[in-house]
Amino acid sequence: MLTPMVAGGVVFPGLFLLSKNTLQRLPQLRWEEADAVIVSARLVSSVQAVMASTAGYIVSTSCKHIIDDQHWLSSAYTQFAVPYFIYDIYAMFLCHWHKHQVKGHGGDEGSTRAPGSTWAVARGYLHKEFLMVLHHAVMVLVCFPLSVVWRQGKGDFFLGCLLMAEVSTPFVCLGKILIQETRVQSLGREDPLEEEKATHSSILAWRIPWTEEPGGPQSMRSQKSGTGPSN
Repeated sequence: MLTPMVAGGVVFPGLFLLSKNTLQRLPQLRWEEADAVIVSARLVSSVQAVMASTAGYIVSTSCKHIIDDQHWLSSAYTQFAVPYFIYDIYAMFLCHWHKHQVKGHGGDEGSTRAPGSTWAVARGYLHKEFLMVLHHAVMVLVCFPLSVVWRQGKGDFFLGCLLMAEVSTPFVCLGKILIQETRVQSLGREDPLEEEKATHSSILAWRIPWTEEPGGPQSMRSQKSGTGPSN
């Protein structure tokens, strides 16, 4: 049992680090760390999804009897995928942290920690990605023990069908990667979130002058309605 889990613990984090370093150091790319982290996390998710759907197809098509037939790949891949869910929780946190730093969000009001501290980012991450973190935790703490112990080798066909549900993940991740790459190129290799930040700043610049004139917006409404003060 330990061999597939150790292999998964090496493959998924290793692929993430390899992709991240390649995107940052390749002379033709030279991506910023935030872009490299986000794209690498999506790449690893795509690879895991392809492997899971392929394993599921092999298992489901090999089982002639949907209850009693067994295939060694069902238990092997289940063990191999456990480290992925643990790794992905950390990878999602890294993506959230880099987005947080680019947007310049501070900590909570009244917090004793410095704005942008790890504690504030972790709280925001858990609040935003709670369902994904819960899903990964349930897969490791509940589904894995049930699959290994409770099934007792039965129902491999249904497990293969569940694994094939991952087939759509690579297409979703690829679409997000292509969108991000297009934005990065259009912004001269800047982070695509800078565009959102710049747009937000321009909106603030339009709103701020009204705060310097008491009743500014009210005066405009009064003039439009014809009830404003006469010159």
